[in-house]
Amino acid sequence: MLHFIFFRIFLFLFFLQVCTLAGGQHLQTGTTGVLFYNVENLFNPDRNEGKNDLEFTPDGERRWTKARQRKKEQNISRVILYAGKWNPPVLVGLCEVEDLSVLKGLIFNTGLNHLHYSVVHFESPDSRGIDVALLYRSDRFAVLTSIPIEVDFGNTERATRDILYVKGVLDGKDTLHVMVNHWPSRWGGQVVTAKKRLLASNVLKNLCDSIVESNDLANIIVMGDFNDGPADRSIRNLETCLHNLAVNAVGEVPGTLRYRNQWDCFDQILVSESLLPGKCQNKLCLSQNHMKIITAPFLLEEDPQYPGMRLKRTYRGYQYLGGFSDHLPVYTELVRDDSF
Repeated sequence: MLHFIFFRIFLFLFFLQVCTLAGGQHLQTGTTGVLFYNVENLFNPDRNEGKNDLEFTPDGERRWTKARQRKKEQNISRVILYAGKWNPPVLVGLCEVEDLSVLKGLIFNTGLNHLHYSVVHFESPDSRGIDVALLYRSDRFAVLTSIPIEVDFGNTERATRDILYVKGVLDGKDTLHVMVNHWPSRWGGQVVTAKKRLLASNVLKNLCDSIVESNDLANIIVMGDFNDGPADRSIRNLETCLHNLAVNAVGEVPGTLRYRNQWDCFDQILVSESLLPGKCQNKLCLSQNHMKIITAPFLLEEDPQYPGMRLKRTYRGYQYLGGFSDHLPVYTELVRDDSF
């Protein structure tokens, strides 16, 4: 309870500072932060009929409660605020969220609603009930269209998460096409499951190609946990229509998740060529040609078993630790250059 009170005080002071900066016209409203974060199992403790979520209930193996949900919400909002510093990200892609109720909790229980955050979400057919979503600052971004794009494996395969497509207008000037992804995991073996991620890649590629066919200067932002790295076939499949900012990722660690002493970069942001510095013909461009892996000190800890750092997770095995996630968030920024 004491931690929650301190957090609300911090958020109030943060919000007060943002308002002060805005009043003094020091806030960089022309800078647009884009964040993606696999939050690792943001569930509510209620039973969701038709979904395999018993593990995250008060009587389940995780002993998941409202108090633990609130702690998780506070941790996620802390990451969002840290990423943008005094200019909170305009677009925040999330995956591994159970339903709309946990997203509303994330916004209203932490005070993110005071920063004008709203949400786009659809229920996916994933058997565990985990979905993707987009948080957006409604003072900066107006949603025009949002639809879930199905990734269909046929009747013989377990259903996976939809790709979330959102079309909107940034600052009343620039149209953005945003896609949030959470591709099939490697559970069962990397080689065996690769065909599923390639199928998801083809669905995404077809969507991007159709947008570019209508407008070759369309601004496209794709983000997600792809469960494949930049060098894997499913990601390279997108190179004809998208540029992968993860190829030039910067951060204090070489990836976004770690197994034993091996880092991988499954969390990535890709953009259309129209947004690249030096190539964009619109007024909206990336500030730099890379994405940043957010390595805040509170997200990492020394690994007692293997050299280097590991992530501070919510659980290690079934032991509750109250940490953040088994993934690090990734971030990039857009700027508007009115000299075009």
